Amino acid sequence: MTVKERIITEVNKIDIAELTSSLVKLKSYSFMENQEQEVAEYICDFLISNGIEAELNYAAPGRPNVIASIGEGGGPVLMLNGHIDTVPAYDMPDAFAGEIRDGRVYGRGSCDMKGSVAAMMAAIIGIKNSGVKLKGKVVFAAVADEEEAGIGTKTLLKNWCNADAVIVGEPSGLRIGLGNKGLEWIKVDFFGKKVHGGEQKNGINAIEMAARFISYLTEVYVPKLDKRTAEYLGSASLNIGTISGGDQPSTVADSCTVTFDRRSIPGESVEDVYREINEILEFLGEKYPGFSASASDLIEGNNELPHLAFCTSPEAEIVKAAQAAANETGIGERPLEGMSFWTDAGFIANNTDAECIILGPGEMAVCHTANENISIDQLEKGAAMFALTALEYCGEEI
Repeated sequence: MTVKERIITEVNKIDIAELTSSLVKLKSYSFMENQEQEVAEYICDFLISNGIEAELNYAAPGRPNVIASIGEGGGPVLMLNGHIDTVPAYDMPDAFAGEIRDGRVYGRGSCDMKGSVAAMMAAIIGIKNSGVKLKGKVVFAAVADEEEAGIGTKTLLKNWCNADAVIVGEPSGLRIGLGNKGLEWIKVDFFGKKVHGGEQKNGINAIEMAARFISYLTEVYVPKLDKRTAEYLGSASLNIGTISGGDQPSTVADSCTVTFDRRSIPGESVEDVYREINEILEFLGEKYPGFSASASDLIEGNNELPHLAFCTSPEAEIVKAAQAAANETGIGERPLEGMSFWTDAGFIANNTDAECIILGPGEMAVCHTANENISIDQLEKGAAMFALTALEYCGEEI
């Protein structure tokens, strides 16, 4: 039996579907108290019971990361990174039952992304139990708070992140993501003058001013963004998310707030994004008497690291290793693409020298939905791919 066959044999001894189900049953959704504590302790104990050195590393009280590693060699260091928080259940029935049926695991976080975390756990356990000695080292980081401000990976960057390459296991259908777009959540507050609805000409309607802004975005600005493109990542974009304002129908609204997300591509800075929005506000202020508005970061104060775009070269060693692993596991040649959604890989790629890719089982289309689930077949293939990518990248000590 070859080394690779031994590794796959050991990986397959882990019931990844059952492990994913167990993680889903441990609630860790946004804004709950001690959000990731229970699931992090479970992961840490599971790894230790399987002979893996692991520890908790706190980003905030009740919000730990799990850090584990295998390999002692002086060669390349690969990090497998996955988040253990989820969005709330919303309208998903039995969201935390972790039901296994019809070849799938169902529940909140099954796809985004406790399934991938389980596959990473199986991968490092499989490598260790195979007896292979790596030239390099594999670090597993199960992080908190990806769905909100990313404090888990930010803490990881402050305390320990000397990896040469990183795989962030967001659901990609096992396609290889070379990068993701940047992301800014922006709030624009509009200021008017409140008067009785019967005296509307004496007031300034903030909702009308917001409507003029939205019209300009959709008719003028977004078409410009559509023309800004980057290879693999596509075009820059903007989505209007919420609008709120006013008191009641018979009062001219003196305030209104619009929020939107702005997806950037490599070469666009946070300063560029805000400069363009402020230029639009200045233009509208000159065009419409009484127009007054200001733009700000929606999560100001908890956004110390910018959410910038990145794109790794298709010739990077980690990309070659992942492609080789896909062929060796029988999955076959994997498409290279960019991700329209934000991932923690953006923080890592823009704040370290690590080459980052996004690769994981599951499909993003079902994430956050009432039917969130993940294929057991993809879980098993993902675990094999993580393990063999690690072997390809870190090398075997002969």
